[in-house]
Amino acid sequence: MRKSSIVILSSLFLASCSLLNKNKIEEVNLDEVIVTPAKKLDYQPSETRINDLLHTKLDVKFDWTKAHLHGIAHLTFKPYFLPTDSLTLDAKGFEVKEVVLITPEGSEVPLKYEYKDKLHLNINLDKTYTRNDTYQISINYIAKPNELEDGGSAAITSDKGLYFINPNGEETNKPKQIWTQGETEASSCWFPTIDAPNEKMTQEIYMTVDTQYVTLSNGILMFQTDNGDGTRTDYWKQKLPHAPYLAMMAVGDFAIVEDSWKSIGVNYYVEPKFEPYAKQIFPHTPEMLTFFSERLGVEYPWEKYDQIVVRDYVSGAMENTTGVIFGEFAQGDSRYLIDNSAEDVVSHELFHHWFGDLVTCESWSNLPLNESFATYGEYLWREYKNGKTWADYHNAQDLKSYLRESKRKQVDMIRFYYDQKEDMFDSHSYAKGGRILHMLRTILGEEVFFEGLRVYLEDNKFQAVEIHQLRLAMEKVSGQDLNWFFNQWFLSSGHPVLKIDYAYDKDLKLQFVTVEQNQNLKNTPLYRLPVAIDIYTESGVKRHNIVVTEKRQIFEFKTESAPTLVNFDAQKYLLCEKEDNKGSIKEWIKLYEVGTLYDDKKEALTALIDTKDTLAIQTIMKATNDEFWGIRLLAIDCMENATKLKMGATRSRLIEMAKNDENSSVRAKAIEWLIEEFEQTNEVKSVYSSGLNDSSYVVVGSSLYGLYESDKERGLAAAKQLEAIDNIDIMSTISLIYSTESDEAHQTFYESAMTKVSGFDRYAILSGYAKYIKSQSLNSKEKSIPTFKNSAIIENAWWMRIEGTNALLEMRRTILTDMEKTAKKIDNTVDESVKTDLKNQHKQMQQVLNKIDDALTEVKAKESNSQILEIINKSMAKN
Repeated sequence: MRKSSIVILSSLFLASCSLLNKNKIEEVNLDEVIVTPAKKLDYQPSETRINDLLHTKLDVKFDWTKAHLHGIAHLTFKPYFLPTDSLTLDAKGFEVKEVVLITPEGSEVPLKYEYKDKLHLNINLDKTYTRNDTYQISINYIAKPNELEDGGSAAITSDKGLYFINPNGEETNKPKQIWTQGETEASSCWFPTIDAPNEKMTQEIYMTVDTQYVTLSNGILMFQTDNGDGTRTDYWKQKLPHAPYLAMMAVGDFAIVEDSWKSIGVNYYVEPKFEPYAKQIFPHTPEMLTFFSERLGVEYPWEKYDQIVVRDYVSGAMENTTGVIFGEFAQGDSRYLIDNSAEDVVSHELFHHWFGDLVTCESWSNLPLNESFATYGEYLWREYKNGKTWADYHNAQDLKSYLRESKRKQVDMIRFYYDQKEDMFDSHSYAKGGRILHMLRTILGEEVFFEGLRVYLEDNKFQAVEIHQLRLAMEKVSGQDLNWFFNQWFLSSGHPVLKIDYAYDKDLKLQFVTVEQNQNLKNTPLYRLPVAIDIYTESGVKRHNIVVTEKRQIFEFKTESAPTLVNFDAQKYLLCEKEDNKGSIKEWIKLYEVGTLYDDKKEALTALIDTKDTLAIQTIMKATNDEFWGIRLLAIDCMENATKLKMGATRSRLIEMAKNDENSSVRAKAIEWLIEEFEQTNEVKSVYSSGLNDSSYVVVGSSLYGLYESDKERGLAAAKQLEAIDNIDIMSTISLIYSTESDEAHQTFYESAMTKVSGFDRYAILSGYAKYIKSQSLNSKEKSIPTFKNSAIIENAWWMRIEGTNALLEMRRTILTDMEKTAKKIDNTVDESVKTDLKNQHKQMQQVLNKIDDALTEVKAKESNSQILEIINKSMAKN
């Protein structure tokens, strides 16, 4: 599964927005964040195997109005090893109608069962079965996902398993859809199963739907039957086994764009209006299938490969076997896709079909065996398709993500102690894990690493594994004992915190490099770190390979002259925090000039930020012409002193970049700096005006905000003209602008925009609307109540429902305060006509307050999240 590319920080969630520096979520000062000690947690074992689920056959129909699934499940089992006369299934919130045993002759034998907790179906079998026996049961049931208590996490925002989107067609700009999300253990919300990652099953699904709808499931569509009553039954079959959490269904009005790879189908399911862009939405999929198959030495093993975009998805994307689901962030026209390519996500989910689907973690404790590999799959694809520099840029973002998380959370990669299984879906399992695999590749070398992956996949295909299987495969190929590596990186927490100092003794002609490991050794290991050091002198460069093993070590290297540069970790592969105390600015400049890696240039530019040295500023300015867009982007962020000391030259360069850089992110970043750092001259304003016609919506959004900041009247006029564009980057910028304005006419924009966006994108509009409405009239507040109420009720993500709920509660607080003030004025007013007016105002406020309370009562009646209910109850109790 791909974590949403949109990150939740504090209570804010900004979706696909290009907001400027001053409006971005405030960055956390990492030096001030304290990692709190973890509470004592329970051991989380793999699921105990008592019965082995061999095959699942489902016959399902849907009740859109009630959001129910009517199902018949035929499940085939055998005892795992020991004899058993009972069976326990995960079945969440069902109405169970009948449980029967299907005899070999096809007759049905009713079975006794217990289902008191509505979570586990405990069945008494008709006799004791041994591991040499198989048996089949049939369960007739109704799944009621919307009646389950809502849970979820930042990565997977809901765990209802089955989702009915716009089921009654009330939202005019949203299609009706049904889709599933099984990870972690939510497949058991729509069919009875053993909902554990160490279970494997083959499957068949008969889906009966209205004939107007398209269906998708795992495996191959074997046939379709027109039932003659306006419905059709589609029969999907997957012959190869996979884990229950990978089972999927989707129903809706989708265009199917067909593609192929070798002898298998590769299809793209999108909303009809995006049919012309389907291959851009899922870019390079056949090429990825070829690349990964060849790189791993294991051909793509499944019967087909389909990808689908759905509305209101509760995650980023999900690697359901042969039927990958994407959130709507992936879907758009060519102009939208300039800034919002899902290429990384496509590669992530496809790589899962080897790491996660073919070979599956046996428990959520071992989740990095799924997610670390999928994250590294993104690196491998970028390396192949765009070159090592782009891939290393990707790696650097992963390191940044992990280090940010590490300031508040440091846990083992493979962790058997956690509070909720969803806690495993963090930057450790994804970002840190990808970097660890990159280190393993660097240490072992290309040939050994990829042969080790091939052996791992071949030896464990269609099986569930733990981390030691990966180690053993790598040891089998390399001939090395790799416990040291796996113990310190996968089975321990934290990371190295290194301090590197340098000294040259001209008499001894020795270069000294001192390395200290300063991580907290109470919780973090003392690392063994194989590292390359490149020493540059007038005669050239020489590489020295060392191994850091101690708390403090001094390494010495013979060199006839003082080095012009000593480059520690010359391969730039270490996952660490690093204080690199080079002797002079010239060494950092030298590193930028001779460095061939992204991180060489990144480290050099970052080290030059705070200096006012002329050569340093020249180097930063030179970097704005680097051939790689990521370096150009970084160079802009390093310009602070350049803007102060060489304002004219810097402004001219930024204007040039804003107008002509080939990369939209660089153009947008240049515009942001022009807004933040420079006088808003006519020349700068002209950049914003021309930027309104840019091919990139992100650049248009930045330009619009710049125009508003520099010339409010022109900015508002431009915002009005852009209101009709159905793009989240534009709408979110307009929302940001209008949120500080008092004009009641802007409410029309918010009401309209809320009907155009869904899923994660709604947050930017919803939060802007909530801020805007605070300063509006009572009539405007009254008009907004249905919108906020609907958001508080219909959104799948709890944090979206909270935003709608909080908007209602904030209006309620504001009106109560105004009522209190008005009541005092009434008491203190002698003039009867004035008093009458005040009483009428008070009455109107009471009427609107009653409507808000009615809305909150409805929210409470339909809300299952205990935290949201607590917020409502506490807030209303205060007044």
